[in-house]
Amino acid sequence: MNSLHLKALLLAIETGSISSAARKLGKKQPQVSQWISDLEIDLGVTIFERTGNKTRLSIEGERLLPFLTHTMSQFDQFVQHAEMIAHNEPTVLTIGIENYIPEHAFTQPLALALDLPHLSVEVYREEKHQLEADLTQGNTDIIIINESDTLHHLHFEYCRLGFYNEVLACSPAHPLASLMSVTTKDLSQYRELIWGEAGSLQDDTNSHGFSPLYSVFSDIQPLVAMLKYSKGFAFLPAECVATDIEQHQLTTLHCDFEPNSIDRRIELCWRNGLTHSHHGAKVIDAFKHHHQLADNTTV
Repeated sequence: MNSLHLKALLLAIETGSISSAARKLGKKQPQVSQWISDLEIDLGVTIFERTGNKTRLSIEGERLLPFLTHTMSQFDQFVQHAEMIAHNEPTVLTIGIENYIPEHAFTQPLALALDLPHLSVEVYREEKHQLEADLTQGNTDIIIINESDTLHHLHFEYCRLGFYNEVLACSPAHPLASLMSVTTKDLSQYRELIWGEAGSLQDDTNSHGFSPLYSVFSDIQPLVAMLKYSKGFAFLPAECVATDIEQHQLTTLHCDFEPNSIDRRIELCWRNGLTHSHHGAKVIDAFKHHHQLADNTTV
């Protein structure tokens, strides 16, 4: 029993004829007929009922057909993955996205990555420092992070993509909402709600926010809920609070030290050599195209 014999059997069932299966395989009918007969002997079941020159799938054959179909499907995937590995193509692509980055910055190119055949994709959210460590250590293939202060990344390739807008928001009932222009002194009097990793600010509070009193939320939904309860202010991606602002559940503040809407640029980083593979290059190009970047922006 071998894969070609099983393929011949499946073709004979699908086409309804051993002769048709033989033609598709480029083999002679007697040879394919013998393969199927040998399979029946090996398996101990009658797959086809033969009457004269006609063949019909037996009851046993009908019961075996779902297993045969599944087996051949898995075998095809095995061959395709083996070919990808032989050509240094990734069969699984891992993409890390910084917690703070809003969905519209990556949804469309990520959807294109999921359309690539025979490629599994793993996506996770994490803090920037961990994502950069994962990429440097070879534990992930691509990361999407807020723009770094680093002038040049030494351990992986990267390019700067587009940007998203960030706003300073609070409840319309919050005391800050009554001010024409907000200063850092004004902000320091109230609690800052921060979207980030819990526990990440304990070492040095003052370097991470505008207020000595803060609350950190790993999930943005409870953070927004606390904003609506007038429990503080927050700098958040505009997309994440646009509906709440339109419905007057939140309001944006004008501050004297930043524009009313702040542009936050993002970076796409990938492991060295990823673009040498067909699938890797496709995914990188999808992100660049989405952000209207040319190839010469790669550093």
